[in-house]
Amino acid sequence: MAGASGDDSTSRFWAWLGGIASLLAILTWLGVSNAQEMKELLAESSPPSSSSTPYEPSETVDTPDTPETSDADTSDSDSYDDSSGGSDEPESETSSPTPDPTEESFTAVSAGDCLEIYDTGRRADSIEWSADVPPDPVPCNSQRAGLVQVTSTTDTNCPSGAGKASWMYTSAVSGRTTKLCVTRIYQKYYCVLGKQVGDKTELGSMTAVDCKARQIPAAYNRIIHIIGVYQAPANASSRNCVEGPDDRTQYLAWLMNDDRTLLCGTIYNGG
Repeated sequence: MAGASGDDSTSRFWAWLGGIASLLAILTWLGVSNAQEMKELLAESSPPSSSSTPYEPSETVDTPDTPETSDADTSDSDSYDDSSGGSDEPESETSSPTPDPTEESFTAVSAGDCLEIYDTGRRADSIEWSADVPPDPVPCNSQRAGLVQVTSTTDTNCPSGAGKASWMYTSAVSGRTTKLCVTRIYQKYYCVLGKQVGDKTELGSMTAVDCKARQIPAAYNRIIHIIGVYQAPANASSRNCVEGPDDRTQYLAWLMNDDRTLLCGTIYNGG
């Protein structure tokens, strides 16, 4: 048995030497002349080193199927939620009502303003104002043929009587009504319309007219020339209009402004 073992060792030794001889022959054929070149050649021919982490076969992990995307589930973290009320389109603005310039002119008037406005006299039973909208205010001491002072812009019922009236406008746009209460301011040497009935002359207290007018509205038959405007004394009459002992003028007199103002006039004769 010992002889057999020695023979095996000898055989392996010679086999090893034969392998070395074969390797050297191959290297000589490849042109490797020294040990350094052999080392480099062996390094190039070696398989790449594996990671230090031992290789472990990957396990197959069952993952839930990705849910299909639907129209109702397309939002991400940057998307807005329709339920919050957001919208890309601008919200429609509430349209403002169409303005009514005439109403704005009426509401711009203040109590105490004086306006150059008068009754044309063309309507027998009601006032037809000389303008459709209130004109710009003027000084209350202006020498104007037709002048009124606004006493209220809030009264539902305006005071009535000689020299007092109301000017009202109802807007077809807003439906609101604006009413101006006005009182006439009389000026000396201007003319108003009158109507003779029997032995009396009724005065168109809110009217104004050109003293030399050739035609006047049908509701009137006289042009009255204002001669004096006075603070009315007690029991005032046309006698209080006389300007002196030699004054032979036939005066007409009217008490205005709740009997506080005496208005003296004559029928205009072109003088």
